[in-house]
Amino acid sequence: MIFDFVRSVAAASLMILFSNAWGDLTTEQKASKDRGVVLYNMSLGKQVNNQAAPLIEVAAKAGDPESQYYMGEIERQKSMFMTSEAQQWYQKAAGQGDIYSMLRLATADNKLCQLLKSCGLAVKTSEEWADSARILGEQRASQRNGEAMFQLYLLTGDLDWLVKSADAGFSEGQDWLAVQYQEGAGFFLIPGKRNEEIERLFRAAAHGGYVPAMGNLAMYLLLKKDLVGAGNWIKAAAEHGHFGAVSSYGAWSAHAPDRVGLPLDLVKAFGLIYLLAEAEPGAYGYGERKLKKISDMMSDEQIKAGKAFAGEWKKTHPPLSRFLPKYGF
Repeated sequence: MIFDFVRSVAAASLMILFSNAWGDLTTEQKASKDRGVVLYNMSLGKQVNNQAAPLIEVAAKAGDPESQYYMGEIERQKSMFMTSEAQQWYQKAAGQGDIYSMLRLATADNKLCQLLKSCGLAVKTSEEWADSARILGEQRASQRNGEAMFQLYLLTGDLDWLVKSADAGFSEGQDWLAVQYQEGAGFFLIPGKRNEEIERLFRAAAHGGYVPAMGNLAMYLLLKKDLVGAGNWIKAAAEHGHFGAVSSYGAWSAHAPDRVGLPLDLVKAFGLIYLLAEAEPGAYGYGERKLKKISDMMSDEQIKAGKAFAGEWKKTHPPLSRFLPKYGF
């Protein structure tokens, strides 16, 4: 009874504290953040993050907690350990109720920064941040917040929280649960039930607009030999800007290889792969290598039409993204 009362008071205090978050960003600040996040989600290295950081930092300095979290991620990924710069950004975001930042602070390995004597000033211990994340997460979860349930899964590793997140309709939680089931998590008494759940969850997440699930569903249906379904969902993921799906959609349209029976369309294939080459320039990029193979099968007129196709696609579709998980490695 006393313990429950203390937890209730603590949760209420945290909600009051975290309700004093900064207001909305200006149009310019939001545009800068959005462009920075697009670059961040295409990143595979420091060069892209160096381009993303100054754009996201505009919103982070304006007090946007999500931007502050992303700045923490960028700084942490530079050295692959918790630097003082990363810690400061995470603490700012966590102070406004960002649970992902609390999780980073709760699980940070500070051994290397301690060795280098470069650790920042901690306002809480890792255990205290874990408690804050748990209390705030449980409070939000009690209001049927599926993302909070997902965050509690990340904190505790308890699969029940991931199941609850999926049941609450949180698309990322549904996709994660399907992947966990694919990897053998959970127990299913009835033969075939596991595969039914995997497909159901991927479909729910895909229909919910979670783009990575569209790609995962396409690959799952391909394994089931549902070629029409796989083709439709890889097309949908590509149209939402999924980098990997654009790659597959382009290659399959060129019959290089013919995986799902799409009509041969070299102009479309060239245009799609051209987008990849533009997004990731360089002789060693996938797009550049694939373009050479496709262009060898095309006339100059077809190549010109392919470039025009790419230009129109960019006008009518979202920018390419790898859709990195928000709480990744």
